[in-house]
Amino acid sequence: METEGREIDEWLFEQLFRAHYADLCRYASRFLSDQQAVEDIVQSFFVALWENKNLSVTAENFLPYAYRAVYNRCLNYYKAELTKENFLTSLTEEWEKDTEEEEFPYKKEVRAALRKLPPKCQQVFLLKCIRELKYKEIAEVTGISVNTVKYHLGEAFRIMREELKDLLVVAFAWLWV
Repeated sequence: METEGREIDEWLFEQLFRAHYADLCRYASRFLSDQQAVEDIVQSFFVALWENKNLSVTAENFLPYAYRAVYNRCLNYYKAELTKENFLTSLTEEWEKDTEEEEFPYKKEVRAALRKLPPKCQQVFLLKCIRELKYKEIAEVTGISVNTVKYHLGEAFRIMREELKDLLVVAFAWLWV
């Protein structure tokens, strides 16, 4: 009898994996650009699901649980990445890669202004502007309050405005030509 119950669990697990793996990867891609990390996160979710024999997952309650678990794993990925020195560099490089020189001719000036931000402001600014995380998500990832996230973003935008004020005049003049 026990084997029969396990076979049903295996069948359900396989069906859930086949039906939702790609969707969960697309969902995780909203938070992470590294496709390998996305696949690792979703695969590790399924492994944990398989190994947790006490968890009662059905086809009906699977999706809300899966989306929340993958979301939390993405946030945990950011938390782990923030401790690495090259994380901000990789976010900055990603931003540079995503903006073409013809599309955005003032990349050099923006990059220089970005380097002038205090480390925590830079971190919060990049998570908001590059990763498009919400305030609450940034707070969870960085371990600071939502109000502190707002403060750092306000500070970052203030500094960026100050550093790029001459550029703004040029940009507005260019728009009127």
